[in-house]
Amino acid sequence: MKVKVQKERALTLLNMIVFCVIVLLFPVCGSVLSTGWVQSPGHPRGYDPYSNLTWKKCASTGHKITLTLIHLDLEESFECEDDALKLFADEVLLFNLCGRKSMRELQSSVNPFLHSSPGGCLSVSFLTDYSNTERHTGFRGFYTIKDVDECKDPENECTQLCNNYIGGYRCFCRPGYTLDSDKHTCQVSCSEDHTGSQEGVLMSPDWPEPYPENSVCSYTLAVEEGLQFELTFMGVFDVEKENGQCIDSLTIKPLYGGVQTFCGRDVPPSLLTRSQRVEIIFRTDHKGANRGFSLSYKTRGMKCTGPVTPKSSLNPQHAEYPTGYKVTVKCDKGHVLKSHESAEDEYEAICQKNGQWSPVIPCEPVDCGIPELPELMELSEKEPSTTYLNQISLKCENEYYQLDKNGNLTCNADGNWVSESGQKLTDDLPKCEPVCGINTDAFFGGRVYGGKPALIKQIPWQLFHKKSPRGGASLISDYWALTAAHVVDGYETTTMNWLGAIVDGKSQNPVSMETEKIIIHPNYQKVGRDSPSNYDNDIALIKMSARVPIGPHIRPVCLPEKANEPVKEGTISGFGRIKDEKSSRYLLYGHVQIHPLGECHSEGLPVTDNMICAGGDEVDSCQGDSGGPLFSPVLGYGSPDKPYRLTGIVSWGPLGCGNKNLKGFYTKVQNYLDWIKETIEKNSK
Repeated sequence: MKVKVQKERALTLLNMIVFCVIVLLFPVCGSVLSTGWVQSPGHPRGYDPYSNLTWKKCASTGHKITLTLIHLDLEESFECEDDALKLFADEVLLFNLCGRKSMRELQSSVNPFLHSSPGGCLSVSFLTDYSNTERHTGFRGFYTIKDVDECKDPENECTQLCNNYIGGYRCFCRPGYTLDSDKHTCQVSCSEDHTGSQEGVLMSPDWPEPYPENSVCSYTLAVEEGLQFELTFMGVFDVEKENGQCIDSLTIKPLYGGVQTFCGRDVPPSLLTRSQRVEIIFRTDHKGANRGFSLSYKTRGMKCTGPVTPKSSLNPQHAEYPTGYKVTVKCDKGHVLKSHESAEDEYEAICQKNGQWSPVIPCEPVDCGIPELPELMELSEKEPSTTYLNQISLKCENEYYQLDKNGNLTCNADGNWVSESGQKLTDDLPKCEPVCGINTDAFFGGRVYGGKPALIKQIPWQLFHKKSPRGGASLISDYWALTAAHVVDGYETTTMNWLGAIVDGKSQNPVSMETEKIIIHPNYQKVGRDSPSNYDNDIALIKMSARVPIGPHIRPVCLPEKANEPVKEGTISGFGRIKDEKSSRYLLYGHVQIHPLGECHSEGLPVTDNMICAGGDEVDSCQGDSGGPLFSPVLGYGSPDKPYRLTGIVSWGPLGCGNKNLKGFYTKVQNYLDWIKETIEKNSK
């Protein structure tokens, strides 16, 4: 018993010695709130197998906890997988320790890091396995919870002075400054109220010495209605500015009108505020040694100035107007009064005592709105601006149509869209007309009589009347086609069905068109459709009952130009008779040369200047080709710059087809351009 008591006394004495060492190494001041020990089970006699310890200690706000290990003796193992001491700060693992470390080693490599954040926690986890090859004493540490000195933290944001106390800190200011509501920023008490004063001087704090930091000075000027303030800067103006940006600033805010902010060293001009109340705000940051400003203020009678509202003029016109003065406000050209149902553009306004006009009705630009456009036409932009002087442009909906004139329009002052020539859109509306004379697949060679089949996109203007009378026609727009008069003679009051977009007469997917009108040239002599004695003026116009769906397979051919060089060759096409005297199932084409009329045999029938004579080496049009096209240039040589044009219409020829000594006759389309244009205009919707 005596031995046990002596051992306990010795242990107590040892602890006191160790504590004294710790106190010497880590001074403990009056801010320490709590201290204590944490150690392994059985220390210092040694820990048993399967020993474990979990310990956690937290500090309150404004405090932190530190731990100092003074002893470490655990079983050594790879990555401390047998026995281990794990140390955490704020739930983050700092160390995983095992083996032996001296006090010096602990002091240098472990203890400096064993502390929590302010208000944080430290925790310890000690766990051993089933056996040890030798006895190990474990670990022991000393913890303290003490106050944090926030004033030593450069991020505490006190702009001047700081006072630390147990559990927190407080910012305070030097004499002449007040603590802002944020409890960190010290500001100069420099706000002044000059209400009722009609003249005086305003200066930055400490003028003419450098102004203090963190200043927010508000100077209020206010007088009775009918007066305004005039501000004049005096002497030096020096407000901090860097790289073109205001670091400190002087802001002038009148009751009416725009706010102005000044900085730098350029003296601002005198200001007539046009306001009976003005607030002047001077702001500075936490650094700088600039001198600030000095300005005088005085009052003068209130005046009104123009304009009353943007985009308007006054009558009469003066630089200033006294209170009570009445003027007529007139909106500028192309503008009308806002919220007025009628197109009013003027009203009367009176200058008020506060220097403002009343009433104030804004002038807004005339709006032409989105125009109503015909079928096939659309705007180039989806949501264009439609007000005065804005422009829009029109376009056709697809590539197979083009405008017949310029589609640029401008909104004028009367609210109308006008063309570049100045005409109203309703009087000068562009039209979308099919692009003519263009195909998408050209091929060379072949002929009609015994000719070569055409491809589907080669001759897209070719139309075909399959039933009696069998014949052809040429599409010249999305409503009109040209054919020979003798093909439709006697059918003027009959609905004929024409086929397009085919090269095979048995096609199951043709574009089918019904006729609305058939108009034969008035000078054509109706002497019998099957065997007329005169083919002069053998031309007729066909109007379809509905718009032809223009696309890659069906599109019009161009009409010839009025003045043009004589055409020497071209291409003919049709579904007419071939060598075996049967009608062709397929659309055939071939190239022909154009000859002087005198070289062509007519077998006694009259030949006129309204005809073209053409043929080639066993190339000829034949029965069933009548009304079809003779077009130039030769198929395969057309282009957007040189479109295919309808030179002739298959009309008549001597008996027999394909005889190289005989040529065919074609109606000369160039001679009928005026009749075609006038007839279409007269019979259009």
